[in-house]
Amino acid sequence: LNFNSKKVQVDYQKVIDFIIDSGKRLATRAGRIKDIGVTKSNLTEEDFVIERGLKAIISEFGKDHVVFAEEENDVFEKSGNLWVIDPISGTHRFIYDKPHYAIVLAHLKNHLPQFAVVYDPSVEELFTAFAGRGAFLNSKSIHVSRGISKVIVRQSLAWQDPRLSDRVLEAVQNKQIDKNSHSMAVNYCAVASGRADGIIAFTKDAFPEFAGSLIIKEAGGKFTNIEGSNNIAPTDRIFIGGNMESYKELFGLVRGLAEYN
Repeated sequence: LNFNSKKVQVDYQKVIDFIIDSGKRLATRAGRIKDIGVTKSNLTEEDFVIERGLKAIISEFGKDHVVFAEEENDVFEKSGNLWVIDPISGTHRFIYDKPHYAIVLAHLKNHLPQFAVVYDPSVEELFTAFAGRGAFLNSKSIHVSRGISKVIVRQSLAWQDPRLSDRVLEAVQNKQIDKNSHSMAVNYCAVASGRADGIIAFTKDAFPEFAGSLIIKEAGGKFTNIEGSNNIAPTDRIFIGGNMESYKELFGLVRGLAEYN
């Protein structure tokens, strides 16, 4: 898991080990931690501990390794080595000890995702992906499903356009719809592992999507923004993913309704 970047060695295993250790700690604190959010809700001290810990590790890889993360490093800077982090995706579920929340990270080299990890401590599931090498769940290869029957429609509480999301829900009534409130990242991994055929996500930000995009892609699927691009921007708020058949149908549906909206 060691990849050379000029003279500096990027140690993905060190990153993975830190994420697993942090996740195990989260599992012991779930339901026993305060929401310290002031300007935002659903924020805990663990969000800061994990983000700072990952940043400290990443700083060892070189000055050109820049962090873009949800809490203290939320300025999107252009860099040949960009690390996108959501220290706790689904913090609300962590606070109330409900599955599924996750620690999420993606490494982009020249804007292209190279490595992604999503760790769900509530069920001890570690999803990883390496560009050109596949996607894995607890080190076992995973693949997207075939066909389209089960679709996750995940809407953030902060989503500002209920008219569009309601129309999308109405349009997929002929499918088996999952409207859970799990971590966005965990839902993307559900698609990558074939537990769901596709996903439509209406989000409040764009942090877990960088990792989710690579994991779904390396599992044989497709994941894009509403423009049909897999080059995700931090301002994107609508995402579609799935196996190839599911993605094509869902993207056409959402894109059409968005233009009509």
